[in-house]
Amino acid sequence: MKIQTLVEASEKPQDVLAFLKERYPEKYELVENWEELSFKADVVEAGDGQYVVILEVPDEDFSKAVGIFPSKEEAKGAFLTTALEKGWEEFPESYIIYHAQFEGDKLIAGIKDREGISKHDQMHLEQMIQKIARYPRVIAYSTDVLTYIKDLYPDVDTKAYIVSREIAKVLGKAPDLEDLGKIYGVDTSSLEGKLNLIEKLLENPVRTPEGTVNIRPYYLPLT
Repeated sequence: MKIQTLVEASEKPQDVLAFLKERYPEKYELVENWEELSFKADVVEAGDGQYVVILEVPDEDFSKAVGIFPSKEEAKGAFLTTALEKGWEEFPESYIIYHAQFEGDKLIAGIKDREGISKHDQMHLEQMIQKIARYPRVIAYSTDVLTYIKDLYPDVDTKAYIVSREIAKVLGKAPDLEDLGKIYGVDTSSLEGKLNLIEKLLENPVRTPEGTVNIRPYYLPLT
C-alpha cells in the first residue's frame, strides 16, 4: 500500500521520517502508532516549495497485525482509515472518470474506468457507487455533478480531482466542457463523449479558448 501527503520545505528533505517527526508530528504519528510495519519513504518535488512524501508499506507486513485485527484486509482498512485522519491519502495509482447529465427529465450518470464506459439512471446508482468507491481518485470536470451522488457516497469529495477548478487556478475561470470539446474535436452531445474528453484533459498541456495551460497533475495530493 502506498500513501502520500503534501508538505512544505525550503529544500528537499533527506531524512524523510526525521523531517516529518520534527515538522509534521501529527502525520508522523501514523508511523509511531504502526511500529510493526516497515515504511519505505520517498519525496517528489511538487513546485512552489511543496513536496509530496510517499510512504510504501509491503502488503505482507499487514499480516503482522493479525491478532490485533481479525484479518490482514481489516488491518489494511484500519491503517488507511488512520492515515486519512492524520492527513494522508491513498496514492492514486488508478482513477475513474465520472460525469452526469439530464437526458430528457432523467438524470443519467456515467463512469469510465479500465473496463470501459457504463451509464446508470438516477434510480440505479448503487452499482456505480460501488465501483467509484474502489478507486483512490475520482476525476470530474465540475463540482456540481458530485451533488448527485453525495448522499450515497459522502466521501467522494475527499477523492475528487476537479478539472475545471485546476484550469481556473491558472486562468481565473474555466471554459464550459462543450467549448473544450470544439477545440479537441470531441462530440460532447453524448455522455460518452464528455467522459472521453475529461480523460483527454488529464494530459498536459490543456488546450482552452484562452490558450494552452498546464494544470496540476491528478495524482498529487488534493490537500
